Amino acid sequence: MRTMNRRHVLSTGAALTAGITVGSVSQPGPAESCPKKTLSAKWENEYDFGHKLLFMEEYHQGTMEILGRLSGELDLIGDLSSRAAAVIKSGGTVWNSMNIGHMAGTEISEKRGGNPLVIKDIKEIDDVGKGDMLFTNHCNKTIKSARDRGAYVVCVTVNYVNNEFRPEGFSNPNEDNLLLKDVSNEVLHSHVPYYQGLVHAPEIPEITLCPSTITGSGSLYWMLNAEIANKLADKKAEKVDKSAEYLRILTGRIERTSGHMDMIRETAVTMARRVLDGGTWHVKSLEHPGIASELHYVECGPMIVNLRDWNATPEKNVMLINAISPANPDEIKLALESQVEGAFLIGVGPASRNGEAVHGRLIDVADAGFDNFSPETGGVITIKGRKKAICPTSGIVGNAIQQMICAQWTDEMVRRGAVPYYFKGISRVAGRDYINVMKPFFDERGY
Repeated sequence: MRTMNRRHVLSTGAALTAGITVGSVSQPGPAESCPKKTLSAKWENEYDFGHKLLFMEEYHQGTMEILGRLSGELDLIGDLSSRAAAVIKSGGTVWNSMNIGHMAGTEISEKRGGNPLVIKDIKEIDDVGKGDMLFTNHCNKTIKSARDRGAYVVCVTVNYVNNEFRPEGFSNPNEDNLLLKDVSNEVLHSHVPYYQGLVHAPEIPEITLCPSTITGSGSLYWMLNAEIANKLADKKAEKVDKSAEYLRILTGRIERTSGHMDMIRETAVTMARRVLDGGTWHVKSLEHPGIASELHYVECGPMIVNLRDWNATPEKNVMLINAISPANPDEIKLALESQVEGAFLIGVGPASRNGEAVHGRLIDVADAGFDNFSPETGGVITIKGRKKAICPTSGIVGNAIQQMICAQWTDEMVRRGAVPYYFKGISRVAGRDYINVMKPFFDERGY
C-alpha cells in the first residue's frame, strides 16, 4: 500500500490543485535562537532538522513575549476601565463578546470561578444600547450597528478575525470586508500573532504550531475585570493598578513553568514512543472543558488529539487531564480508569486548594504531574469590600503547560522522522482546503 506523505503532496503541487495557496503569504521566521539547554545526552544522536531551540522552549518564549507586550496596553486599559466604571455607575451596562476561540467560551464565562461579574455576557446584540460599552472580538454589521446606536465599542484583536494589522490576503475577509476601524471606537491589542501558533517546525513550514489565543485575549479580559472592579469599589483607585498586578502575577507563574521542562521532555519522549507503537492520546478537562478544547480540533493543533479510537489500543495510549482543582472527583475517577487500562497519565493542576493541603491530588496520581501554580478556587486579585478574590490564572497557565507538552511531543516525533499532521485554521485563506487534503493522510497513518 502506498504511504502518504505531507512533503510529497506539497512538493508535487497536489495541495495547490486543491485550492491551497501554499507560500502565498510569507510566514514569519522562527524566534531568535538561544543556547540550547543540555537536558540529557540520550537525545544527542537524534535529528533536529536544523532547529536548536526545543519546541517547548520556543512556546514558552513566545508566551512570555505576548505577556510582555501586554504591558504596553496598560495605559489604554486604565482609560477603558475608567470609562467602563463610569458607564456602570450611570446605570449602563458593560457587555462582553470576547468569546472567539476554543477556550474563551468557558474561561471568560460569567459562571467561571473568580469572575467579578462587572462585565455581562452578551445574549443578543440588540441588548447593547446607547450609553453602554462593549468589548468584542467580532467584526461585522451587527457590531457596527451597536456602535451606531451610541454604544462605545472596543474591538479586541484575535487571530481568527481579519483586521488591518496583518498582511492582506492571509485571512478570510469579514462580512462586507469590514475592518476593526469600521465597527469600533477603539482597538485593544491582544498581541497574539495573527498566525496563531508559537512554534516554528522546519518540517511543517506551512503552519506555526500550538495556539496562543487565550494567552492574549484571556489575560486582557481578566485585566479589564480587575481594573473595573477596583474602580467601582474605590473612588480613589489609581488609573492603572489591579490590571498591572494581575499581569505581574500571571507572568510570574508562566515564568515558573520553565522549571517543568526537564520532566516535560521525559514525558514527551514517552508519548512519542507510545504513539509510534500504535497508541493515541486524548485530553480531558472535566471541570473546565475549555482547556481541553485548546488541543482538540483547533487551529495550529495536532490532528491526533481526541480523534482516534481510544479503545483500540488503551494499553498504549496517553491521557492528559488538565484541572483547575487539585482533586476533582470526576477527574480523579477518569485518571484511575485510564491507568488501569494501561494508559500513560499526564496531570496538570494545582498543588493545593487556597493554601490548604489536599490528599489524592491529580498531580500525584499521574505518572507525570505538573503544578499549574494556581491554587486559588477564585482568583488572585483582592478588591475592597469583596470577600473573595477575583480573576483566576489556572486556565491560562494550565493551557500554557499543555501546549508546551504538545510542542515537545511534536519535537520528539520530528526527531524520530515521524512528522505529525496539524490543522490549519479555517479562518485563513484556503485553510479548509488544506484540512481536506491533509486529513486523509492522518486517517491512514494515525498521527
